[in-house]
Amino acid sequence: MTRYLKILPVLAGLLLLMAACTSENKQSEKKQASESKQAPGTKQTDLQKAPNFKVVTIKGDTVSLAQSLEVNKPMVVYFTASWCPICAKNWPVLSEVYSEYKDRLNMVAISIDPSDTEKVMSKLAREKNFAFPVTKGYPDVMVDFGVNSQATTVGINSDGYIVFQKNKTALSADEYRTLFDRLVN
Repeated sequence: MTRYLKILPVLAGLLLLMAACTSENKQSEKKQASESKQAPGTKQTDLQKAPNFKVVTIKGDTVSLAQSLEVNKPMVVYFTASWCPICAKNWPVLSEVYSEYKDRLNMVAISIDPSDTEKVMSKLAREKNFAFPVTKGYPDVMVDFGVNSQATTVGINSDGYIVFQKNKTALSADEYRTLFDRLVN
């Protein structure tokens, strides 16, 4: 009986992840449509407010949107997974670009997979030389953002509005710089 009780949280987490990854999410589609229409002079009221979140990195630091907004810094959230091939292409690029912007914006890579434990993500971060903060699996944050896949980059301005969301995409350093510039300028 106790063996089943130990497995239950893992199964619940996997079910949550599967539901989030396979469901059609109109909120995400709305964000993408909003992004494609957004011109440089777009008003804040045309953008969607980002949900607050609070996570603990593998180094034990607490990261939240509220903290970032308190210091008037934009936030980049990268939804990742240890097994994601697109993410593996983005990690070195994100490390390079984040190092250039870390004084002007905050960033956190949040695993969407509940089996990505602190131990798994710590080993991955060491092996891949992550320059950015990363967390274990927090699939609930992905659901709160209306994101339905890994390898998704979300940019939040210093007022707490989502400025961009790039889904399932490997980006170049210049493409990330362009997105990050939209947040800091």
